Amino acid sequence: MRKGKASKSMVAMLLIALVVGLLSGCSGGNKGNESNGQSNENASKSAGGGKEVKLRVATSFAGSDPWVSAWTEAIKSFETAHPGVKIVDESTPVNQEALRTKIKADAATGNLADVMFYFNGSETKMLSESGKIVSWEEELQKDPEWAKTFNAAILDKVKYEGTLYALPYIGFYEGLFWNKTLFDKYQLAAPTTYEAFMKAVEVFAQNDIVPFATSLSTPYIQEALVLSSVGPEGQKQAYDVSWAPSINLIKDLYEKNAFPKDVLTLDDDKAQALFSGEKAAMMFNGSWTAVGLAQNPGIQITPFPLVPGGKGDNMIVSGFGSGWYMKKNDDQAQYDAALAFIKYMTSPEIAGKFAAIGGTYAVQTADSGNTAELLKAGNAMVAQAKDFVMPIDSYVSRESYTDFLEGIAYVVTGKKTAEEILAQAKKLSERN
Repeated sequence: MRKGKASKSMVAMLLIALVVGLLSGCSGGNKGNESNGQSNENASKSAGGGKEVKLRVATSFAGSDPWVSAWTEAIKSFETAHPGVKIVDESTPVNQEALRTKIKADAATGNLADVMFYFNGSETKMLSESGKIVSWEEELQKDPEWAKTFNAAILDKVKYEGTLYALPYIGFYEGLFWNKTLFDKYQLAAPTTYEAFMKAVEVFAQNDIVPFATSLSTPYIQEALVLSSVGPEGQKQAYDVSWAPSINLIKDLYEKNAFPKDVLTLDDDKAQALFSGEKAAMMFNGSWTAVGLAQNPGIQITPFPLVPGGKGDNMIVSGFGSGWYMKKNDDQAQYDAALAFIKYMTSPEIAGKFAAIGGTYAVQTADSGNTAELLKAGNAMVAQAKDFVMPIDSYVSRESYTDFLEGIAYVVTGKKTAEEILAQAKKLSERN
């Protein structure tokens, strides 16, 4: 009997010890998290809510995009900090239109990703009309410390019909990249005036060097010439007949062998490869290309020069053409995880890692201390510019802009006039 009583007593004591141990273990876990600096955890705890969350994220950080390494590292560090969340990376390259195609298909089928880094401007219409996208005003009001990290003026500029659907992040600029080594070899002045630019075209063409690497199916040379010619106010008058002289300048450059021989079929990646491989002397493109180009100390950047009679002196195409969108999730754990991810991506530390690669930012960034000279020059160009405009395709319909770009080939080959393709694009734009 005594033995039986002792056994029951022993079992009871063991059970009590086990419960106490479990409780102290839970307490110790919380202290451990605080000692690791993770008590900022309203996001950490809610991101997952005690269950594993799979978070679908769609961005353009894929393929040859310069921010792929920073993006991959950010995903890994986020998952480490939030073990209950698994990121399903659905990023696709932007150059081949893959991202635009994907998001449109997802919207049409009601299968939007939880988080998207996607175009704003006219592209926001489709997402806002889905009724499935968060507007950021309320979340920013809830977290004033986070809100302070954003440039308020930029937030105002990227609203769509008065509402902030896309949180701005990486800004961009477009500029004329030129190879100083090649210019010096042929004793040419920097292409800061149109006269110097055209002289360079003539000399390089005579010496079997592609003067200007571009693809006529991409927007860059068209945007540069339109802005230089008609200025910011004229650029906003979509497909106005005043753009015709700009288009005719492209025809003039084509006839003077300024472009690669296969410019009508060449894609942007191959045009960039010609320039980075020093087989072309100049290229007008965006800040996203600067990270690779920065490895060559001979590469310089300047605004596109003012064309004769132009109104766009020292004006540049620049802005925040993409932003973070978040899906409205009824599942609170899913919603919280998506919000935690976006807050993590827009934190100064993570944004600073992206900033070291290139671009300008709408949020505070931690200084990495290793910004390349070409990137510094690009930021200086932005700081010194007299005015900025967003790209043409940010405020016109996609259908009209595609038609406009395709029409350039007809103009340079003499099959249509500039006025004809502008009239057609304007008609499509007004219809949509």
